[in-house]
Parts: sequence; C-alpha cells; structure tokens
Amino acid sequence: NFDEIIKKGSSSTLISVFPSLTFPNHYSIATGTYAGTHGIVANSFYRKDYNEIYSYRDKSTVIDGKWYGAEPIWVTAERQGIKSATYFWVGSEAEINGFRPSIYKNYNNDVTFQERLDTVFDWFSLPLNDRPQLCMLYFNEPDHSGHKYGPESSEVDNAVIEMDKLLGIITKKINSLPIKDSLNLVVLSDHGMTTIDSKKFIFLDKHINGINDLRVDGYGPISQLFLHPTKISRKKSVFKQLLRIPNINAYLKKDIPQDYKIINENTGDFLIVADEGWSIFKNKKQSTNFNPIGMHGYNPSLESMKSIFIAYGPQIRSDFKLDPIENVNIYPLFCELLGIKPYSGSQGNLFEISKILK
Repeated sequence: NFDEIIKKGSSSTLISVFPSLTFPNHYSIATGTYAGTHGIVANSFYRKDYNEIYSYRDKSTVIDGKWYGAEPIWVTAERQGIKSATYFWVGSEAEINGFRPSIYKNYNNDVTFQERLDTVFDWFSLPLNDRPQLCMLYFNEPDHSGHKYGPESSEVDNAVIEMDKLLGIITKKINSLPIKDSLNLVVLSDHGMTTIDSKKFIFLDKHINGINDLRVDGYGPISQLFLHPTKISRKKSVFKQLLRIPNINAYLKKDIPQDYKIINENTGDFLIVADEGWSIFKNKKQSTNFNPIGMHGYNPSLESMKSIFIAYGPQIRSDFKLDPIENVNIYPLFCELLGIKPYSGSQGNLFEISKILK
C-alpha cells in the first residue's frame, strides 16, 4: 500500500528539525517553525523564564497553551473559518492564540488504531457545515516497536506490515467517500531511529567536577546544561571539561550551530549532543531505568534520523519524486491545499514542496 500511493502520488525524504525528537517535530510540522521559535525544544525541558518544566508525561503542561509558541495549522485554519479536527497531535489539546480545533481528542494510548481511523472517517461523513476540512491523525507505530526492540528487529518489520495494512484501509475508505475527488492524503513520520546500547553510555559526573552546580536538562541523545547563577564563573572550566568528553559535541550557547535553530531566551549555558548511538546521563543512577534498543533525537542530518513524506490525491502529481525536504515546509503546503493564508511567522518555504502540486 505504501508502494502504491508512492506511485500514485508524490514522495520525498523528510528531514527532521533539531532535535529529532517527537514533540519538537510534531509541533514543527504543525507550525512550519523550528524548535527555537516554537519553544517545544524536547519532549521534556526546563524554561528559565517560567522556572518550570514542561513534560509530555505531565498532562497539566501538555494542555497549557502558554508553552506553545508560533501558530499551528489548525489555529490558522480556524482563524480563517475552516474547521479542523485532530486525533492526537502535539499541541492540539491546548488553547493556542485563543483557538482550538473544532474537534480534538485528549491523548489516550489505549485507543486502537482502527477506532481512531473509524472516527476520522465519521468526521468526513458529517454534513458540510460541520465537516472538518483538515484532519490530523497520529499512530505511535513503528516508533514504539523501534524503541523497544530496535529498528532492525522483526517486531519493527511486523509493525511496518501492520501500518501498511492500515494504509490500505485508509485508501479504501477514501475511495468509498462521496468527497474522494476533493480529499488529499499526506502520510509522514516525525523522525527516524537508530540502535543504541548500554556500552555507549556517558555519565557526566565522571567528567565534570561539581556536577551539582549545574541543572542537567535532558538525557539520551542531547542535554542542555544550566549553571546556577551564583556559579557562572565556572563556565570556562566546565566547558573545558566538556570538550574532553569523547563521543559528544559540546557547545557554549553562543556557539551552537546556526542550522540547529534551537537557540532562544531559554537555551542553556551549554548544549551537548551525543554521537549517533551514544547516550548522555547526569550520572549512572539516571540511566537505571533507561533501556530502549532504538533511539532518536540525534543530528537530523544523519541518514538514520530521516523519515518519510508521501502525498496522494486529486491535487497531487503522480509518480513524482521530490528532493529531500525539511518538515517545516509542510505547513505552507497545508495552507495551499486548504486555500488559506499562512501565519506570518512561518519559517517554511512553499517553493520547493509546491512542485508536487498539479
């Protein structure tokens, strides 16, 4: 089914924003902005200006609009009188800029994929005045299996086969709808996956004297370090120690590569990024319950971090292959397909991706 819609539609390799984690990338796809602009810089992160932590596991932060910068596509649509619906998408449970999707679901991992699908097609069967013109739907496979068993595993193969069957159901349902000639389908992923193991764990307390002078924000592929305000004089010595650690790249805030596009007023004093397959922890204790075989979050330029983009429908060219595209360019494509004006702060570029349009 994937092969079929690739042939019938347009496809490309999708490049994630930095860091190649779920929450930053879902929200970049939705807003057409990079993590440093929209503010969702990790799945869990510390914000200096609030002196609070956002966590994907903390419902109170997930539904609080103050954390979400820029403007997601459903807000752009609703603002211009176009109804939208989301079945699980980062940011869609919060009120942002005074708007929510007309229909949205609070995240619940127990809802079956089939149930999610059936509900979306119920939405497409609503009377015109109630029917959403934009539906966004999320499945957590093969991501879940990739973390648990590793990207090269037979379990991931099975998850891919399951998603392929699901895609077949989607295309069959689309073809049975009265609105099939005006419905475009975009299938994409937020990131790739690589294999990791516990032999490649880095414990910062083994390399940095006085680690407790630092707030260590994040673990695994990337971490931001914040010096306590009273210990700012240690910046130079801490950085020297960071530079000696093998299998990471360490940056002072002012030297973070521009193409990471993660810097904002809440960025830490240091950013450290692990080499592919390596994992960073404050200390050994922090790694105790960390046991995935597959992981992402690394530099998006790595082949293993890249993902998929396929579009298919009446407005999409068939059997067309586009050069690799950044996922921030999907937002202006959505606006073009919906016939609405993009949010002025969007950093996406329609020019390259518009080549897929008839």
